[in-house]
Amino acid sequence: MKISRVWYVVGIVVSLYWTIPTLAFAQQSADFFVSPQGSDKAPGTEQRPWKTVAHAIKKVQAFRAENPGIKVQLYFRDGVYPVEETLSLSGNGSEAPLELAAYPGETPVLTGDVQLKRWKRVTDRSVLDRLSPEVRGKIWQADLKKAGIESFGTLIEREDRLDLYWQGQRQQLARWPNGEFTIAGKALGATTLPPTWLNCHGTKEGVFEYKDARINRWIEEPEACLNGYWYWDWSESFQKIAEIDTVKHQISLEKPDHSYGYRDGFRYYGLNLLCELDAPGEYYVDRDRGILYWYAPEAFDRKSDFVTVSVLSAPYMLSVSNFDNLTLNGLSFRGGRCSAIDVAGGENVRLKDCRIAQFGCDALHLTDGKNHTVDGCLLQELGCSGIVARGGDRKSLDPAGYVVENTIVENFSLFKHTYEPAVLFDGAGLSIRHNLFQGSTSSALRINGNDVLIEYNQFFDLVKESDDQGGMDMWSNPTYRGIVVRYNHWRHIVGGTHNGAAGVRLDDMISGAKVYGNVFEQCGSVIFGAVQIHGGKDNHVENNLFYKCFAAVSFTPWGDRWKSSLESPQKQKELYEDVDISSELYKTRYPELNEDIKAHADRNFVSDNLVVDCNGLFLRENGSNVLQNNSVVTSNTADDVGLDYYLDSALLQRFGLLPIPFESIGPWENRYMETVTNDRE
Repeated sequence: MKISRVWYVVGIVVSLYWTIPTLAFAQQSADFFVSPQGSDKAPGTEQRPWKTVAHAIKKVQAFRAENPGIKVQLYFRDGVYPVEETLSLSGNGSEAPLELAAYPGETPVLTGDVQLKRWKRVTDRSVLDRLSPEVRGKIWQADLKKAGIESFGTLIEREDRLDLYWQGQRQQLARWPNGEFTIAGKALGATTLPPTWLNCHGTKEGVFEYKDARINRWIEEPEACLNGYWYWDWSESFQKIAEIDTVKHQISLEKPDHSYGYRDGFRYYGLNLLCELDAPGEYYVDRDRGILYWYAPEAFDRKSDFVTVSVLSAPYMLSVSNFDNLTLNGLSFRGGRCSAIDVAGGENVRLKDCRIAQFGCDALHLTDGKNHTVDGCLLQELGCSGIVARGGDRKSLDPAGYVVENTIVENFSLFKHTYEPAVLFDGAGLSIRHNLFQGSTSSALRINGNDVLIEYNQFFDLVKESDDQGGMDMWSNPTYRGIVVRYNHWRHIVGGTHNGAAGVRLDDMISGAKVYGNVFEQCGSVIFGAVQIHGGKDNHVENNLFYKCFAAVSFTPWGDRWKSSLESPQKQKELYEDVDISSELYKTRYPELNEDIKAHADRNFVSDNLVVDCNGLFLRENGSNVLQNNSVVTSNTADDVGLDYYLDSALLQRFGLLPIPFESIGPWENRYMETVTNDRE
C-alpha cells in the first residue's frame, strides 16, 4: 500500500506520509495491488500484492470504510483470476472514488471458465456407431470430470448453461440441419387455434408432423431438443422432445406449450444430438458420463489452442450495489454461464476500456442509477443481450443520464435469438453514440422510453434470422417521445420472412421520433423499407441517404384503428397514468402533444431524402403523410460509382440535403477495434 497526501500552504509544498490530513483541500489517494503470483497474507503493496480478487475487494472496502475521504486505486497485474462466486462491491457512504484498473500495459482477466487441455480421439465403439460414418475419426473428446467440472448446468434454459469456446468463439451444440432450418408438416395438436392474418392452420399443443425420415435417428437421443419459430417468425424458443413416433412421423414436445401455439409449416431445427455431430465447431456433452465430444475446426491444434467451457454459475461475476464514483478500467471478464456485471443504483459508475466476452446471458445490467457510462469497451460472444439498462423517470422526465459510447458489441443473441439486443433501454435519458453494433439474429437496439439520443453509430449485419424486426426496434407505446436517431450508418439489414427487416422500425403507434442524417445501405426486405412506420404519426424522416435499399420508407397505415386503440383501457393507462401527456411538462418537452393526439392519424413528415438505386421510394403510402423534396436517382450499373460518391457534400447540396458527417460515424477511440470482425470497408 502506498498513500500520498499533498498540502499547498502559502505556496510551499509539504509532503506528508502515513498521517490523515485535516485541511479540507487535501488531495488523498491510496494504491493497492493484486496479482496471481501474490498472497492473501501480504499487505497488498506493489512489491507484495494480494492474490485473489475476492480478498482484495474485501480489504479495499474495509480500508474505504475506515478512510472515507481517500481515493483508492486497486491495480490488477497481468494474468488470470479465477472467480468461483459473485464478487460484491457495495456503497458504504464514502464518496471518494474507487478505481479497479489494469496495471498499465497489462491485461488481467477475471474468468469463470476452465480450460480443456487433454484431448484425445474418440475410440469408444458405442459412440462411433452413433456417428455418421464420414466423421468417425474426426471427433475429439475431453473428460469434464477430470478437468474438475462437476456441474454440467442446464441444457436449454436461459441461465446456467455450459458453453464451449474455441479461441474465444462460441461453438454449436450438435444440430440438424447445419446452419439452417427444416420445415414442419401439419400441426397435430388437439385444440385448433383461431385464424390469424397468416391464414394457416395452427394448434395449441406441441404435436406436429415431421417430413424428413432422418429424424427417425433421434429416437435414441436421451435429451433431444428443438429450437423453433413455432407460430410467429419473431418469437422462437427451445423445447425438449417428449416422444418421436417413427411410424406416424410425429414429434410431441414436452410441456409447457409455447404461448402462441404451433402452426403448419413452422421453421425449426434439432440440437443436442450426438448422431448429428457432423460439422466443424459442433459438440455434444454426455451428461451421464461427463464426456464432451467435439468436432474441432480444421485449424485446431490440441497442443496450443485455447479451448474453454463456462463454469461459473452465479447470476453475476461482479455485483455493484449503490456505489458512487466507481471506475472499472481495462479489465476483462470472461466465461460465465449467466451474466457478467450488475450495477444497481449509485452514481457515476464507469466502465472504461473493459472487455466482456463469452457469457451465457448478458454482459451488463444497469438499474436505477444515475450518470453511468460505458466507454471504449468490447462486448462479444454473448448468449443474450449486451447492455440491459433501466433508469430515469418517464413521468417526471428525470433522466438516468446513462451514456454508451465508443463501444463495440458484436456476436450477441447467440442463444436466445429474438429480443436480445446489444442495448435494451427502459426509462428516460440515454445517449448512445460512436458505437459499433454487429452480428445478430435480431435487433441491435430496443428502446422503451423517452429522451434517447442515438448518433454516430454503425449498425451492421443484423436481423439475420428473425422477422418483423429492425436494427433499432420500438413498439406499442405512443408516449415514448424524444427519440432522435441521427448520423448513423445502417448496413446489410435484409432478413425476415413474412414482413421483413428494417434499419429503423417504429412499430405499433410509435410517434414523434426524428430520423435525420442517416445512411441506410442495403436495408429493408419483403414488405419493409429501410425505415418502417407501423401506425405511428408525427415521425420525421429527413435528410437521409438511402443506398441500394429495398425501399426507403414503408408505412402501415392504421386509419380509424389509431383512434380506437387510443381509447382502449391499456392505452389510456399509458397516456394518463404511467405518464401524463396532457401535463405542461410533456407538452413543453414534446410540442406535437399540444395538438389532439387523436387527430391526423398516419401523418408523418418525410423530406429532403436522397434515394439511390433502391427498388422503391415508398411502400403503402396512403396520402396521409407530408412528403417533400425526396429525390430518386438510378445509376447506370456499368458506371456504379459507389456510396462515397453520393456522400459528397456538394452533391448532397444539389439535391437539397445538408452534409452528412459520414467520416465521424463509428467508434473514434476503441483499443479493441483491430481485433473485431469489422466490415466497415
